[in-house]
Amino acid sequence: MTVRAALTTAITGWALMGGVLLALIVAATALNAAGFTANAVARSWDGTVSGVPGYEDAVTMFVGVAGLAMFPYAQLNHAHAAIDVVMQYAPPWASRAVAVLSALLIAAIALAMAYMLTLGTFEVRADRVETTVLGWPVWVFIPFAVVSCVLWALAALVSLGRSDGT
Repeated sequence: MTVRAALTTAITGWALMGGVLLALIVAATALNAAGFTANAVARSWDGTVSGVPGYEDAVTMFVGVAGLAMFPYAQLNHAHAAIDVVMQYAPPWASRAVAVLSALLIAAIALAMAYMLTLGTFEVRADRVETTVLGWPVWVFIPFAVVSCVLWALAALVSLGRSDGT
């Protein structure tokens, strides 16, 4: 298996993990909304039904992981924002130059984000920051974002080696 194939497999698996988390977030949101609806009905009979305890805490932590997990896959498959409207009229050499420069810029930004997130992980861990309701340590979620940023940078660099000019 080539490095490119292994990286593509890793990025695809990482995006699928993000998709599963996103599906869990949707399910938890639906359950929480159903709880609020059931509570509105139960109040008619002097009853109560609570929402999902700690819903906001869990969703806040998991959305950050799930959303960023999909960036590398989008980069690898050219599903990111581009200036194709303008570049479709440019000569092939200009299109390739913009593709190379933008890939290098994205890789640099993603690596800078990974670095800053790594520093943030240590700071949040040292400060013992926890979610308000569930009491989960926040720092355990940040390394997932670091991995996503590193994979995003690698996906951008892998796109430099493509022969199709994109």
